[in-house]
Amino acid sequence: MSDERESPQESDEQQADTRSAAQDADTLKAVSELVDHTAAWLRQLSAAGGELATLLRLEWQLTLGDARRMLLLSLLLVPLMLFTWLLFSLLLGWLIWQSSGQVAVALLCVLALHVLGIALLLRQLKRYRDSIGFRRTQAHLKRLMQGDAREASTADSRD
Repeated sequence: MSDERESPQESDEQQADTRSAAQDADTLKAVSELVDHTAAWLRQLSAAGGELATLLRLEWQLTLGDARRMLLLSLLLVPLMLFTWLLFSLLLGWLIWQSSGQVAVALLCVLALHVLGIALLLRQLKRYRDSIGFRRTQAHLKRLMQGDAREASTADSRD
């Protein structure tokens, strides 16, 4: 009869073994979930990197195409604009000289015209310089980084 009954010590050992096996199973499940989440995160990171690389390549092609067209048009316009500007300045100076009779006033007006032209050209150059860049790529990268920051803060608050 004593053989049929288990001793309290054997019963405690079996319960401890059962608890240990359950803890091991929970630990394995947690590790498996962690590996799955890490793999999913790496796949998302790889996809985002691929999208960013594609966007960068396409925007680079657009920028180079626009820069080539701008250069070609600039080279074609230079001689035409120089002669037109020269003739317009001479005409303006001659008209002012005819109306005022003073050469100094005519020269000052031609000088003011040139300074105004230079200021307008410098403003346009600044606008073009600011427009050349990878705005879409930078915006996409910024959105990715903000998403990472939000995910990190959410993960930190859950811990």
